[in-house]
Order: sequence, then structure tokens, then C-alpha cells
Amino acid sequence: MLAIILVRYKVGEHMRILGLALILISCTILGFVYDSQEKKRVLQLEELLFGFNLLKSEIEYKLTPLIEALKLTSAKTGNGIDKLFYLYAYKLEQRNETDEKKMWKDTLIQSSKLLKLTEEDLKIIEPFGDISFLDRETQKININWLLEELKRKKDDANEIYQKRSKVYCSMGILLGLSIVIVLI
Repeated sequence: MLAIILVRYKVGEHMRILGLALILISCTILGFVYDSQEKKRVLQLEELLFGFNLLKSEIEYKLTPLIEALKLTSAKTGNGIDKLFYLYAYKLEQRNETDEKKMWKDTLIQSSKLLKLTEEDLKIIEPFGDISFLDRETQKININWLLEELKRKKDDANEIYQKRSKVYCSMGILLGLSIVIVLI
């Protein structure tokens, strides 16, 4: 009888230790996941800046029509930004809607599910929807303004990420340890 009680006690103790270890591991992983989400946002802002620079070059120097320039930009970008440019080119080509600004806004809404960009990031690129009916000079001016804003936003996001990256990872570990200590 005593042996059965001791076996039950040891099994229960092992399960408790396993549960505490799982809590610690899951909180640590949560910290690293949050850190990777922030890193993806910085990478997507960089890719967005690269994409709009490509688009500017296509329009300004090669005199490529907007739809074709968007497709070429889509082919040369990644990190989900390629889908943003491609979807807008597709919508402009299909012309199911007459309002280009609404098409761009719909594209942003659809693409935002794939992207890690914040509402503030999307508000910066929202005025790009007006570009399709403007002349080339005004397109250049709008893209230059957009590039300046994106560069500022990317630099800010990168600076914040550099400051907080280790904090996110450490907080996950510390949160897990805190919960484990409380449960012990």
C-alpha cells in the first residue's frame, strides 16, 4: 500500500514539474514570437521602401505605365509586399471599380491580413491611391513624399526594434519564471 502511495506521489510530482517546464517554455517562445513579429514589420517597411523606389524608377526613368510598373515591382519585391503591388496592378487592370483610390484602399485592407504593418504604417501609404490618374510629374512628387515618409517610419521602427528586441525575449523568459515561482 505504501509503495502505491509513493508511486502516485512521484508521478504527480513529475507531472507538476512537466507542467511548470511547459509554462516556462511557452512564455519564452511567446517572447521570441513577439520579437519576430516586430522584426517582420521592420523588414516589410524596408521592402515597401525598396518597392516604392523601384516603382519610382520605373515611372520616372523608364517611363513605364503604372500597371506594368506595379507588376515589375511586384516581381522584384518579397515579404508579402509583392502581393500588395500585384493585387493593385490586377485591380487596375480589371477595372471592376472606377475609383482608383477605393481600389488602393481595398488592396490595403486585403493585404493588411498578410502584412505585419500597423494602422499608422498603412495610413502613410494610403494616399498612393491617388497616383493613377495624375500626370507623371505629380506622380513623381507624390512618390518622393511617400518615400520620405516611409524612410522616416522605417528608421523609427528599426530604432524601436533595436531598443526593445532583447526586452521582448527577456520578458518572455521572466514572465515564465514568475509564473513558475508563483505556482511553486
